[in-house]
Amino acid sequence: MATLSDSSVIQPQGKVGGFTFYKLNGKIIMRSLPRAPHKNGTNPTPLQKVYQNRMAEVNAYLRPLSRVLDFGYQNFLDQKTGVNWAHTNVSTKGYNHTANPRINPAYLQISKGILLGAEAPLAVRNADGITISWKYNSAEGNANEGDSVMILLNQPESQKHVWIKEAGRRRDLQALAALEGEKSEMEWEVYLVFHRSLNNKKVVISDSMYLGRV
Repeated sequence: MATLSDSSVIQPQGKVGGFTFYKLNGKIIMRSLPRAPHKNGTNPTPLQKVYQNRMAEVNAYLRPLSRVLDFGYQNFLDQKTGVNWAHTNVSTKGYNHTANPRINPAYLQISKGILLGAEAPLAVRNADGITISWKYNSAEGNANEGDSVMILLNQPESQKHVWIKEAGRRRDLQALAALEGEKSEMEWEVYLVFHRSLNNKKVVISDSMYLGRV
């Protein structure tokens, strides 16, 4: 804090630069303003580090699935990419920086749409791979017995995945994701989607369903 004499030619008041000026008992007082929070990217606050780590980890988690996500969100790509769509849900609901792992795969949505999804789906490991089953619901809502089945097996630790866009039909009530070699020894996060091509070359698609780690 400093005092400016009455004989000063200029007697400012208010904020100027990094200082504030005000009159007290007939004298002009100059006081430095508090420094703003440090915004240097090389010295982030603990909270900023959490946000930065979340962004980087979620991006790394989703990047290998970009083609899958673009297919699953194909009716919304005029707004943003499939990765961007999935990122919002994972980062806001499925990320916990104190958990291990920090990303909860149950909050990864690989598709978005209005088609009726599966009823009571179940994923079971067997000698040939992973069999996914569901109950009959072809007569309900906008479902059709000819709807295609899409399966995603994701292994985020190794950044590997198995994507089967045409694994069968809704009427089959089950589909097999065959696994061989090292893939048969790995655990997988399992996702199920139904989709159907329309006459105007568009695709109607269901919201994905997470069936757990198998």
